Amino acid sequence: MNHPKNLRELIAANIQRLRSATAGVGPEDIARAATNFGLSWTPAWVTGVEKGQKALTAEQLIALPFVLSSALGHRISLSDLFLGDASIHLGEPVPGTSLSPSYLREVITATPFRRPFLDLDLPDPADADAAAPSPVVQAAEKMREITRAGLGDVDVRALKRAEEGAGEAEAKLAKKLNVAEIVVIAAAASLWGRSLTEERDAQLEPEDSVKTSRATLTRKMSAQIVEKLEQAEASVSEAAMEELRSHVANSNEATALYPIIRPREPIPFTQDVTFDDDEPHRADDHDRIDEQAMEGEEAMA
Repeated sequence: MNHPKNLRELIAANIQRLRSATAGVGPEDIARAATNFGLSWTPAWVTGVEKGQKALTAEQLIALPFVLSSALGHRISLSDLFLGDASIHLGEPVPGTSLSPSYLREVITATPFRRPFLDLDLPDPADADAAAPSPVVQAAEKMREITRAGLGDVDVRALKRAEEGAGEAEAKLAKKLNVAEIVVIAAAASLWGRSLTEERDAQLEPEDSVKTSRATLTRKMSAQIVEKLEQAEASVSEAAMEELRSHVANSNEATALYPIIRPREPIPFTQDVTFDDDEPHRADDHDRIDEQAMEGEEAMA
């Protein structure tokens, strides 16, 4: 059995495998399905790809699972095109440069890398000149505002894009909520990966971009940001309470507030005791006194 040697052959082998598993589907059916996505693929071109003779562009590779899903009648993922056992080369077959298909699928399906804003190591604004703060100091203050709002896990790249695309809508909402504008921007970045202004304009159709529809959409998205801020604030409060509970559980503060009171030990009568006359007496002296008192009472009776 000939194993695929490169990426083109691996994709070609998987197209053949997928198509052969569905009876009656030929290159013509795949080319016809491509037209549903506005693609001009010919049966000859599909055959060339299936034989490993045609290289796919990035756009064609991304479109291929959608086209195959339409033609074969069931969902095909990008990972299905990279199934295999033998290692392959992305370029020239240089020893030590081969990759396993499983690693290729892992790279394709991996979760996008997120760099939390809290990972930035920024200086304390108190160490800088307040009259002329540097951009780094301003960024540090923004980070503190974002952290206090409970949005410290926002992706720094999304935050940068949202800050660059922010407009009047963010400023008005921040003023209304009495929060820093960067907090509104960070909430938008967490929700949509860009600013409120950018997301609103993207949702508006050109022919519907009138004042009323824009205002309605702005109010709707502002409500989503308010909800996000409330959720973040609740998370901060819950985290603070959990930290307090953990601190009390692992400390002696509760014992200090409510000390354990132990009863005093009774004084044994076998010990010497001192009365007002400072003379020592013993328990048998008490017994003797009690006997004398009882004898006196009997005599009087």
